[in-house]
Parts: sequence; structure tokens; C-alpha cells
Amino acid sequence: MCRCRHFNPAFVVLSLLLLLLYCPVFGLDQSQQHPIRFEPTVLFPSYRNFSVGFSLHSSYAAAAVIFSYPDGRLDTHTTVIHGGAEYRKVMAKLSLDSSRHLAPPYRDDGEYWADRPRWLARNTAKSVGLPASYEVGILSSLLASARRELEAAHGISIREAVFSAPHLAALYKDDIEDVAFHLGINYVTPQWQFREFLWENAATYAGMGLGLCKTWWDIEECNREEEEFLADTAVMAVHYGRNALQVSHCKMRTATDIFEPEWRHVENYTLGRQVANGEYQGGGGGGEEGYWLDVKDFLLVILREWGFMKPDVIMLSGDAVDQEFIKRLYEAMRGHLGEMPPCLVNDSLAVAARGCAELMRRGRAPWSD
Repeated sequence: MCRCRHFNPAFVVLSLLLLLLYCPVFGLDQSQQHPIRFEPTVLFPSYRNFSVGFSLHSSYAAAAVIFSYPDGRLDTHTTVIHGGAEYRKVMAKLSLDSSRHLAPPYRDDGEYWADRPRWLARNTAKSVGLPASYEVGILSSLLASARRELEAAHGISIREAVFSAPHLAALYKDDIEDVAFHLGINYVTPQWQFREFLWENAATYAGMGLGLCKTWWDIEECNREEEEFLADTAVMAVHYGRNALQVSHCKMRTATDIFEPEWRHVENYTLGRQVANGEYQGGGGGGEEGYWLDVKDFLLVILREWGFMKPDVIMLSGDAVDQEFIKRLYEAMRGHLGEMPPCLVNDSLAVAARGCAELMRRGRAPWSD
């Protein structure tokens, strides 16, 4: 005689609930990253999705992760890794016009074919597990440290991210993409990002919560918000680091819609905070006061040349921003404009990384790999 087993309805319901809860974790939803560790609640572990951003800077790199919970809560964590002498040398080299070379996007077929040897050498190195170039290797090493810190601290496994970097003369999109490739991380182009890559000032703007619509999941409503509530803003973006001073006068409406042509940004890798001592030898007469005179002069380079560009707001970032620098900035602006525009300072080290993570959270562009 056959014995039939009767299923307990409560057991069936519980099994279905567990299946629905864990489906995203086991790969049915591949559109977003997932944690490898959960926070326990009374009945079930609470599911956390997360988004990651990395930012390269003149003398350091930063990383941020935003955890998103089902109830709408967001939890953001950052880490900063300071670069050594080689990293700082590479960033200084990439800021020079003399370091420029052919790179995508090409203007014509001639440039495409002329760049084939460089392209072949980079891809050969990548095929055997090496960084695409010496510079890519140095940049990758710093971001690898930031990645390890985030993964170890929060029990996550990072496989995709948004990246930002300074708008330097010889830093190209393929450099940033190859950094991501060497790290084994998918390079994500954020939604509505049409520039060569995500420039530092755009990421910083987003990290300060500016230039972002509220209903980002609804494209039509987001576009309406941007048209009605976001205004074109003249932003003076100042990055003050241990080995560099960068100044940009960019136009912003949304975080990704940045107007920053070559003539609107300047970089000086001899005016970082580390040289502000009695040994400084510069046009200001040497010594610390001579250093600050040169800093104030450099802050005004673009304003003096293009006097019509009075900034609506000043945005500060970098690992050397302190009260002394803000005081000198205030003196320069008051002396030139007669007033100090509103100044934004918010976690000056990791604000760009936070912006990258927020743009990652809002989704990738349709053309992103």
C-alpha cells in the first residue's frame, strides 16, 4: 500500500517567502551588486543592496559605498588612501601638456591608425594580467587598497563601480577603464553621462547633493525636475591637495551636465600644501608668505583673464583644505571681487567618491558595458 505525504500549507508558504527573499542573492537579479553578509532581524536577515564609487585625486584616492535598504534608508561609508611619492609623480606628469598623446575618441582615421601600436602594447599587457601602462599600475594600486578596506569593513564583494578623476591634460578615458579592468571591476558609465569620463568636479557636485533630481527612477519626471528646479550655476571648483592646486570655473545644471572646456580649468602641481614652508622659492618672494601670495595669484588666474565669469558658488575639495587655506581664499576673492561668494565644504576628502556612489545607485547609462 502506498502512503501519500500531505504537505503542510504553512510550510509551503514559508518556503515561498524564503525563496522570494533569497532569489536576488543567488543571482536572479544581476542588475545590482549584493552583499555577502547580512544583518539579522527577528525573523529574516535584512537585505541590503549597495552601490560603490571610486575617485582619484592629486595625492590620494577615495572610495564610498552606499547601502540601500528596503524601507528607503541609505547608509554611506567612505575610505581614503593617501598616495606615496610615485603616485604623486604620476598625477603631476599627467597634468602636463607635454604628456599628451593620441587616445580615443579619435578625430579621424589617421589618428586611429597612428594609435594602433600604443593600443596593441596596452592590450598585450592586459592579456597577461599586467596593467595596461605604468601609470595605470600606479593608479590601480591605490584604488586596490581602498577596495580592500571597503570589502573587509563591510563584508561586500565589489564587481562594478563608477569612477571619477581630475580633468588633466594627459589622463584619458582608456586610462580609467584600464584601471577598472586591472582591478577586475566593471567600469560603469552613469546615467546621463556624456563627457569623456566623469570628471572630479562633476562627482564632487553630486557628492554635495547638488544637480540631482529626486525622482531619478522616473526619467520623464526627473527631466521635468531638472528643467523646472535646477538652474545653470557658475561654479568655481577648487581642489587643494598636498601636492597640487587645481582651479576650475565650470557651468553646471545637473551633476553630469558639466561645461568645463580646457580654458576654464588650470592645475599647478608645485603649489600643494607640502611646499608651504620656509624653503619655498617662488614668484611671491619665497618663504611661507611668498607661497600664499602665489596661491592667491593662482586662484585668480582664470578670473583675471575672463573677468565676466563671476562664480555663483565656490566648491572646495582636497586633502589639504583647512582654515588657513579658506582664509587665504577669502582674501583673494574679497580683493578681486569685493565679496566672497557662498563657499561649499563638505567632507572635502571623500565627497567625489560619495558622488560616484550616488550616481552608481541611480543606474547606468544604456550604452554602459
